[in-house]
Amino acid sequence: MNKARIDEWREIVEKRLEELSIVNAKQSSELTHIKESVDEIKSMVKEQNGRVRSLEQQTSAMKAIGSVVITVFSGIIGWIFQTRS
Repeated sequence: MNKARIDEWREIVEKRLEELSIVNAKQSSELTHIKESVDEIKSMVKEQNGRVRSLEQQTSAMKAIGSVVITVFSGIIGWIFQTRS
């Protein structure tokens, strides 16, 4: 190979290395941004799960109170009808 072709090849390799370095830096930056976004989403999901959990507990408490009230009411109605007969 002559010197001109070797120099041309070296320039091509150097340009390609520069391009790869730039691409690598962009990907690293994008990955950092993606990681930050995922972390934010995780914290939002945890917060929502806490809210859902408290709402489910409140619903369960209301169902339990409703069941007790209906049972007592049914017992009273049954007792009234039994004493009348």
